[in-house]
Amino acid sequence: MYSHKILDNGLDVILVKRDSMMSASVLFCVKTGSSKESEESAGLSHLIEHVSFRATKRKNTSEIKQPIEEVGGILNAFTSKNLTVFFAKIPSLKVNETLEILSEILYEPLFKEDDIEKEKGIILEEISSYEDEPINIVFENLYKNIYDENFSRPIMGYKDSIMNIKKATIEEFHNKYYQPENTVVIISGKFDEDSVLKQLNRIKSVTNLNSLKNKIASPSIVDKEIFIKKVKNDLASNYLVQGFKAPSKLDKAYYATLVLNTFLGSGMSSLLFSKIREEEGLAYEVTSDYETYPEAGLLLFYAATTEKNLENLLEKIQEVVENLKNNKEIEKWFNYGKNRLIGKLTLEVENNLSMALNILDLYVNYGKIITIEEFIKNIEKVEIHNVIETAKNIFSNNKYVSILSPNNQ
Repeated sequence: MYSHKILDNGLDVILVKRDSMMSASVLFCVKTGSSKESEESAGLSHLIEHVSFRATKRKNTSEIKQPIEEVGGILNAFTSKNLTVFFAKIPSLKVNETLEILSEILYEPLFKEDDIEKEKGIILEEISSYEDEPINIVFENLYKNIYDENFSRPIMGYKDSIMNIKKATIEEFHNKYYQPENTVVIISGKFDEDSVLKQLNRIKSVTNLNSLKNKIASPSIVDKEIFIKKVKNDLASNYLVQGFKAPSKLDKAYYATLVLNTFLGSGMSSLLFSKIREEEGLAYEVTSDYETYPEAGLLLFYAATTEKNLENLLEKIQEVVENLKNNKEIEKWFNYGKNRLIGKLTLEVENNLSMALNILDLYVNYGKIITIEEFIKNIEKVEIHNVIETAKNIFSNNKYVSILSPNNQ
């Protein structure tokens, strides 16, 4: 089912054959992102992602997008702190043509001056929209105060940095990181293995002395209590994020933390939703999230509430935390978290794109293929005492709080 090959041109290829499917997903991942930028070039990776869809040496923007979209396919990309991922989901008959399109986007973009300027304008609008959203603001305020400078910058960058990025800077960064040796390709679904390998082998290695084969980086997280409260005009609600240092992706407690995070904030049957919204009526929206890197992790609570309920919400969250530390809640919620997590992963396996993204996440962090089946088995091994110990350790760490409130002056 899984086939892993390093090609002569340096491409790192994982093939997941699923002949019962009528579709396939193709994913090209370049191991670079916003953490590799400087303050002055913040947003560079995201800008490259945008401009690469404009034109290649042999295709204009219509010739890039239309062959995939006219058959009902999806073509898109995203940038993170460590990765830039270009992907497509297509009918099986379009796999080889999609490989051609994606490889040209990655390795042969034109970076025309007018295209760069157009995409700068689009990204400036995107930043404005992002900065209008209180959820984004409250998270960014937290990151600025707890992460090191390479991870605290927003992935989209700043308006000033975007405006000042030159074509030469784009080309230098692209030449440095956008190499086959720094790329992981994953194909999941129905395809002809010999045919796709032959096509991928035709991609030329353009390695130069300045190119890099990147490792996945991790943020440094401050070791002190953080409390930030900001205000914003035209808000009706208060927005709260509370975080704690948590096990890294490679930590033995990673799987126990996944179970903990799932029963805390996944679904309307979760602990936070049940206790804070259903029982107390303190928040319309409340959830949790678990951000992980190879050497760092962060468990986060998020909620939105009214001014009159904010103090009670903070107290209730603290009560939940104390109960978890003292093992007053975990036994009741353990099975929900474990069963829901396994069920969600089982359902995701039915989607080629979700499967490819899961495989990518595990592979770039662990440096080896971990199948979804193996991943589920690791979750099945988690026992309640693992989660009890993990919760006690996490909630004994420093507390990081970010609040965004209405400006009532």
